[in-house]
Amino acid sequence: MARILFSVLAEKGHLHPFIGPAQELQARGHEVAFYAPCDVTSPLGRAGLTRFLGDAAAAPPPDRNRGPAFAALVRDPPRLRRWIRELLLDTIPAEVDRLGASIARWRPDVIAADPMAYAVPIVSARAGVPWIGLSTSLNPVVPEDWDSELAETLRALRREDVLAREGVAARFRVADCLAERGTVVYSTPELVGAPPPGIVLAGASLPRGPRGDRGQGAEAGELPLVYMSLGSQIYHQPRMFEVVLGALAELPVRGLLALGDLDGAFPLPARVRSVPYAAQLDVLREAAVFVTHGGANSLMEGLAFGVPLLVSPICNDQFHNARFVQRAGAGVVLDLDRARPREVRDCLERLLANGLERRAARRIGASYRKAGGAALAADVVLAAR
Repeated sequence: MARILFSVLAEKGHLHPFIGPAQELQARGHEVAFYAPCDVTSPLGRAGLTRFLGDAAAAPPPDRNRGPAFAALVRDPPRLRRWIRELLLDTIPAEVDRLGASIARWRPDVIAADPMAYAVPIVSARAGVPWIGLSTSLNPVVPEDWDSELAETLRALRREDVLAREGVAARFRVADCLAERGTVVYSTPELVGAPPPGIVLAGASLPRGPRGDRGQGAEAGELPLVYMSLGSQIYHQPRMFEVVLGALAELPVRGLLALGDLDGAFPLPARVRSVPYAAQLDVLREAAVFVTHGGANSLMEGLAFGVPLLVSPICNDQFHNARFVQRAGAGVVLDLDRARPREVRDCLERLLANGLERRAARRIGASYRKAGGAALAADVVLAAR
């Protein structure tokens, strides 16, 4: 029996991919614990994962990390660059102390970490505990010749020098610090192509049991379902929702929109519902099209169920993710902040058809199911001891 510590970031898109591997390892009889910079005991507990080594009294991420404040922040390049630096680098000293204390108390055999948690390689080296990366993004497989504003921002941070001062020789791909013992990416060659050395493509990380979402599902109906969600952080995008609602009003479909704090803000066409938060996995099992911002977790979940995507990236790695989808033919990319309802309607009609995008999404979904998913990630974690 092994002891595995999962070191995660607190946002849903970073936490959810860890639940499946943790449930798998727990079911095999291993001891599992979680560490995060703030309290995540509630969502973990609903998924049957009860050991939390962080500070249960630590406050959740500030309001500026979601909703209207975050939507404004990501559209202000200087502020976004400062936020990225604060998130990735300025938190390192405090996190090294807190994570180091948790490891000293519980003494895990291996750390399975989000590669964006840069305190982990430092603590791993100091404590002599190996770590393995479980990426919550597609960063480790982004081709080196794909440039972006995010890549430029990260180069300016000189992260290798920061970790070198702590005695750690680190390699990065976009925002991820690559673990010497390997990094798991939740995708397959059907979407991202052949992986670089040291990267394990595991398909989709879906929960073994209940994930504990407190969201609503879709109502039954015969018409195809168009589902729209812009994630748990960046969802406050009134114009993007309005233009999709305009398109849905002209189509013979059902619609379900996860609006966050915008729920109730718009008149809804017939056959369209809105909820603050959707039980996304349940909805995607039924959805015919998924309209998304292109967050890596949303992308993974949509493709796991073979759902073609309309991707409207807003910031950071979402532009890389959209490029992967477009290259693989599994969806279309459209800027919903600028598009007209007619353009959106045309894209939705294209995705609703049994065309190239649907066939590509189903092909990727089939490859995700065959790859191993959470069970393969659990194997990789155990092999890193």
